[in-house]
Amino acid sequence: MPQLNQKDYFSQQAGLYAAFRPIYPQQLYDFLLKHVDHRLLAWDCATGNAQVASELAKHFDVVNATDISRKQLDEGPKIPNVEYSISRAEETTFADNWFDLITVGQAIHWFDRVEFYKEVNRVGKRVALLPVWGYS
Repeated sequence: MPQLNQKDYFSQQAGLYAAFRPIYPQQLYDFLLKHVDHRLLAWDCATGNAQVASELAKHFDVVNATDISRKQLDEGPKIPNVEYSISRAEETTFADNWFDLITVGQAIHWFDRVEFYKEVNRVGKRVALLPVWGYS
């Protein structure tokens, strides 16, 4: 398992985070899905309470939802095709050329972006889509 040497800022308030985090509009997901050729595997990186992963699960065979906080992952809903795991954004155990879609909602500012993009290039399929968004 990769080393988790990033600071976990969210475990203490995981329940509050799940209850009060803003919800992304359906139009965002509709737009993303128009641009994804295949809907087999998605990775929701820094999933938090699986807000994005839950929506992606309606459209993908399997969604891998990762976060560095076990408590955040515990707040995520139990959905049969969502697989939760503790992982840093920059270092995963996923296979090469694995994902059709990789998402990051309101979290990229926490990452070492150079290392994260290397990981995306490794685990994403050649035509994978990487949408990254925030609140503003």
